[in-house]
Amino acid sequence: MPIGEVISTLETRLLTPDFTSFEKTKIAVSYIQLKLKLHHTAPDDVMTILESLVTETEDGLIIKLGLARMVGINANYDRSYQLFGEVIQSPAASSSVKAIAIAYLILSYNEGQVFASSANLLNTLNELVHENNLTYATALYHYIAADYYHSVKSFDIAFEYYEKSLAESKALNEWPLVSDNLYAIGILFRNMGNFDKAITYFKQTIESDRKIDINYAEYIALYGMASTYFRTDNIEEALKLAETVTSHPLTTSFYDSEIYRLKAKALMERGRLSEARVALDKSRSTYDDYRVGEKTTWRAELEKLASQISAKEGDFETAYKEYEVYHNEYLEAKKYEDLELLESANLVYEIEQQKEKTTLLEKENRAISELLDAREAAQQTQKLFTRWLVIFIALTLVTLVIILILLKKARKTNALYISAKEKAELHSRLKTEFISNISHEIRTPLNAIIGFGQVLTDKLEDKQTKKLTSQIVNSSEMLLQLINDLLDFSKIEAGKLALDYGPYNLRQSIRKLLDIFHAQASNKGLTIKLNIDKELPKEMIFDELRLKQVLANLISNAIKFSSAGDIEIGIKVKQKDNTHCLFDVWVQDNGIGISESQQENLFQPFIQAESSTARKYGGSGLGLNICNKLLEQMSSKLHVVSAIGQGSRFYFTLEFCHSIGEEYIQNPEAEQLITQFQKTRVLLAEDNDINVEVIMAMLNATNLQIIRAANGNDAIYTLSQQSFDIILMDIQMPEMDGYEATRVIRHQMNGTLPIIALTANAMQQDIDACLNAGMNDHVSKPIRKEKLLEVLNKYLNP
Repeated sequence: MPIGEVISTLETRLLTPDFTSFEKTKIAVSYIQLKLKLHHTAPDDVMTILESLVTETEDGLIIKLGLARMVGINANYDRSYQLFGEVIQSPAASSSVKAIAIAYLILSYNEGQVFASSANLLNTLNELVHENNLTYATALYHYIAADYYHSVKSFDIAFEYYEKSLAESKALNEWPLVSDNLYAIGILFRNMGNFDKAITYFKQTIESDRKIDINYAEYIALYGMASTYFRTDNIEEALKLAETVTSHPLTTSFYDSEIYRLKAKALMERGRLSEARVALDKSRSTYDDYRVGEKTTWRAELEKLASQISAKEGDFETAYKEYEVYHNEYLEAKKYEDLELLESANLVYEIEQQKEKTTLLEKENRAISELLDAREAAQQTQKLFTRWLVIFIALTLVTLVIILILLKKARKTNALYISAKEKAELHSRLKTEFISNISHEIRTPLNAIIGFGQVLTDKLEDKQTKKLTSQIVNSSEMLLQLINDLLDFSKIEAGKLALDYGPYNLRQSIRKLLDIFHAQASNKGLTIKLNIDKELPKEMIFDELRLKQVLANLISNAIKFSSAGDIEIGIKVKQKDNTHCLFDVWVQDNGIGISESQQENLFQPFIQAESSTARKYGGSGLGLNICNKLLEQMSSKLHVVSAIGQGSRFYFTLEFCHSIGEEYIQNPEAEQLITQFQKTRVLLAEDNDINVEVIMAMLNATNLQIIRAANGNDAIYTLSQQSFDIILMDIQMPEMDGYEATRVIRHQMNGTLPIIALTANAMQQDIDACLNAGMNDHVSKPIRKEKLLEVLNKYLNP
């Protein structure tokens, strides 16, 4: 019976009451197996029947697996991932069921652009398939692997896996999988710009489709041909095929949306603007109905096309507004997609390593097989020798071969270990250099903003203007703190993050922090409430920067995930004596909330409550992990109480000392910024004119005499002609950098005067490099005036 009739018959049997639950379960398993191969969903009434047949048995798990795939095809990814996870984790699932579930979960991940999770699961699927000798799953595994590499644009590797899967599926007469591979190769060549080959494979897909009766692959092959003709400017043929695709019985909204987009673009370029607008509106509506609320760069491109059509119509005001929508949506979606690709790239190396291991094992198996063949051949010569002599020779040969194999294996293993170690070290170094470069490039302009802002705040007398300037400085410092998150994460990983304790007024610190968020909250109609216990001591010993970092992250999240209501920041004293104070701190909102199952991994790095959260709200998933790590350093821990639709309450408990010891007693005169120094001659080595102006402005009120050198060579020459009391040394300068200049001063000029590094390179290895080069201290950019004066006082007022 043809497949189409089989599916129709099975659906009729599922909907009739004439069969028992056991019989319907067997019917449902057969139905699911066909639907999985065809990537089809089921009618709503059939879906209801299937859901009622799910049990914790082998058959019941196969039905749940099918449901997971179907809701994924309908773009309900979160529900799909949940069902797949339940099947994979079930004790009742066989190796075969787990392998098929993992395969289709990876496919769904790729469709949802969650590439890092796909890369991690490929290794697990490979082991399951080979350890259990799952023949059909081998062909499916190669197709799934190809689809992943295709998604992350590794086209050569993808083509290699597609060819393997194509040959294996033909050998098994699995014609739906044959059609899948032919169509995917066509799309691969289309994306690579080889349009002739793409059309050839699409035509082969249609020919393969004749092996079954429901035109399974004809629709997507016609879509592939139409999308290719649009790219080759064969517009008439493309438009003709576009009509065929959108009216096809198996039409789906995703492919239709792409066809309408290409059609709109082609019509616009030919001046048929009204028709282009109609096609664009259809593209928007079909996509939005299919992926409700999901933001992708592909969806953003529709707004760009709308802007281009409006511009050609002469409506430039609308064109500008549409382009602004495109710009914002594209940046938001691109940030998420790039993060997924970056996380995925970190796992590709592990998969390739596993591939090499598998190849090595296959070679060893062939060697052992050849060894056994040799042994059998030796046994045939027994009639020429005595029994004991033959056994002795055979054992001797086997022993020698095994020793050689073991030696060869040891050499290969050692080589693989060395190669893996080198790759891991290179990966770590590249990651560190990337973070360091990003930090340096952003800190350099922030140095000017914060530096000039501090100077203006000190000089302005108008309170309102002074307040606004202060808010600029505060906001810039928060932006700097976001950059520091990357550095903090690296320090936490290396165990090198240390807290900097001092006496601070926590109440004032929080009020100053809230100044940054009031405008952002007001724009969303939110009210920030401060609820601080009157029993809280005025001054306590703690790391103000790190505690503000924790609170800033929690407040920012509360604003981000709330659309109405209040946000409360509260402190309640639990216990207080003459020296210590124990108190609770919380941030509570009325936002979207977090389910109990989603809270389990909430504090892990790069994790958000749902896979769709990053697409809707943005963010990298690092903030809460860093908050929790910082609180652990303060002997505390971050907790959450939340429910979907009812908001969230993040809270933690702290214990601080509030009895000020001698080490924290401040001299009233020391509270004033120092402006007079015993030694006054300063050599400033800095190539950036703006940075020079910032430092000059900061030190303008002091009695210091500052002489500038534009690079390392200039600094050495100036030092040889004049005497100085201290050197402020930038690191990245033309001709000669700060490291080399310091080494020359220390070793060739026998210089012993203090050298202070001024640099935007703020990672620990950068600070260590400065000290190793011979510098005495380090001040990171953006430069804080108080910090700079503190360091100068240390060396100029001994």
